[in-house]
Amino acid sequence: MANCRVTAPDSQTAPDVVACAPGAPGDDSFWPAGLGFELAVERARTRDAESLRLLYLRFLPAVYRFLLSRVREVALAEDLTSETFVAVMSGITRVRARDEMGFATWVLGIARHKLSQHYRVRQRSREAPLALAETNEPRAFVEERDPLAALIERERWEEVVAALNQLTPEQRFVLFHRLILGRSAEDIAQMMSKQVNAIYGLQFRALASLARHLQLNDNETELPGSAAHQAHERSRKEGRRHGA
Repeated sequence: MANCRVTAPDSQTAPDVVACAPGAPGDDSFWPAGLGFELAVERARTRDAESLRLLYLRFLPAVYRFLLSRVREVALAEDLTSETFVAVMSGITRVRARDEMGFATWVLGIARHKLSQHYRVRQRSREAPLALAETNEPRAFVEERDPLAALIERERWEEVVAALNQLTPEQRFVLFHRLILGRSAEDIAQMMSKQVNAIYGLQFRALASLARHLQLNDNETELPGSAAHQAHERSRKEGRRHGA
């Protein structure tokens, strides 16, 4: 099976993600018949209302969870989510996305940028003391030693491209559905016709591959609490449970 490939765009502002090879793993019932992700993005570039609505519904939960986990305020998370999608809709005319994992990384990168902007404005505001802004601003992803989060932190799309190209189609599929959409390993196992412990294994190997490419220390990627460590522990426990 050929790997999905991602290529850097000519522009500095918009990513260009090339389609995965035919026979991409899994089945996803989100997209209506005859309108998959690739076609939805293509139509969204022409401001097709239904395609824009579907993309919004697809990535809204991930963006909101991402922001809420960092600001801990529902109203603020909602405001930043709205700002993120305004920017997404503005930039989508320059995007030729064919892969949901790459598109999600781009969207979450915009959300991270909006979050950073919020704290910079707050830091400069006379109404918010400097100490408050510094104390409340969430730690950067890279400080959490999470390779997927470190990927989102990358400012240059070429770095994201190179890291995602290290993953197999199955690894990309599992990361997208597990860590972006928040689906259970059981659901993904059913979608891919695999055992649950195989899903945990794919997730762990994908995160390890990202960590190696992003030059994160191998020990850091398995620190307690990191995504890679949690994936490894779940994979080990599920493997024992299923007799692997």
